[in-house]
Amino acid sequence: MSPTRPLEPLAVALARLARGEPTDLAAVLHDVERHVVVEGTNITAHCHCLTLDGNGRPRIESLVEAVAEHVLDYAIPRSEYRAACEEAARTGSSQKVVRLHTKARELFTDLILSGEGGELLLFALAEKLLKLPQLICKMSLKTNTRMHIHGADGLHAGIDEVSGKLLLYWGESKIFGNVTSAIRDCLKSLAPMLQDHEASKRDLQLLQRHLDVDNEDLENALKKFLNPDDPGFNLLEFRGLCLVGFDCDAYPEGPSRSELEEVVSAITSSLPDWKKHVVKRVTEEKIEAFSMHFLFVPFPSADEFRKLFREHLGLSTEAKEGAPEMTCNHPSSVVAELAAAAAPPAARAGSVPKGSSVRSGAPTAKRSRSPKNKGAPRGAP
Repeated sequence: MSPTRPLEPLAVALARLARGEPTDLAAVLHDVERHVVVEGTNITAHCHCLTLDGNGRPRIESLVEAVAEHVLDYAIPRSEYRAACEEAARTGSSQKVVRLHTKARELFTDLILSGEGGELLLFALAEKLLKLPQLICKMSLKTNTRMHIHGADGLHAGIDEVSGKLLLYWGESKIFGNVTSAIRDCLKSLAPMLQDHEASKRDLQLLQRHLDVDNEDLENALKKFLNPDDPGFNLLEFRGLCLVGFDCDAYPEGPSRSELEEVVSAITSSLPDWKKHVVKRVTEEKIEAFSMHFLFVPFPSADEFRKLFREHLGLSTEAKEGAPEMTCNHPSSVVAELAAAAAPPAARAGSVPKGSSVRSGAPTAKRSRSPKNKGAPRGAP
């Protein structure tokens, strides 16, 4: 554990934990919209599109490279990373840091329909743009790379400086070809985490046991909010943190004279319909009382994003489409501790649509682009 710092306001301490700056991804992601509250709801919407290079091509490969650079922060606990950095400073050798980076990459699955690239993108945007730090590296608890993490895709936190509440954001990402399917499944996965005490119980207990912000005083302060027997638990507020990536025809198909402004204009025209579908699904899932951040990231091809992500991490390009082996992703000691708290099947956030083999990805239909529909996402509401 690192030396404790003097006590400071929780809001300041948590903001300090968030890694990176809002401008870090500006070269590859353009802010179409940020921090816009959807009227009459508790939803704060954000939309980010790919930038274009000098020849008018969407920079999807560059985005994948930038996202993949976050694997170590996402998958390795802070204290473990700090220890490796201290060893590097002491010895002048980066061996331990490189070893951790390799370990992080090896935690990702090679399943074709994996949505782990979306989970990593959600992590990067949450920390850089929203300044909501991740509290636990659930990836580090995996014992089988053919499995996706159970429960929420990420657990991030902030503080309401007025009420003093700890805002626990349950993260969910879906990378589908169809925008309505992505929205539907994302909110369907999120709903049990917000509504069902049993569905969220496992992650809360994991958080109590494996919380790692590399500061003992801060961890003790946060754990008071997570303990049902502590009065601080009454100041724990659940919120949603959603990202959907999907196919969108707003982008040029190759080298072109297109300008970014044209792409932004096409996406902006579709954005109100996407928001309407989010509001509809939030109501249908009965989670309209919960506040949430909802991030839209339209891609030229969701399939291409997944494929490039696997390739960049050096994962097999001949990965199987079948479902992963049904092996639990938590160490046996954690499984034993949490067996009694396991959510019922109908409430598990890892459930997937009929016919889909993994929890965060879905088949993307290839469709021809219609010039008169340029700018409209496939399957828009």
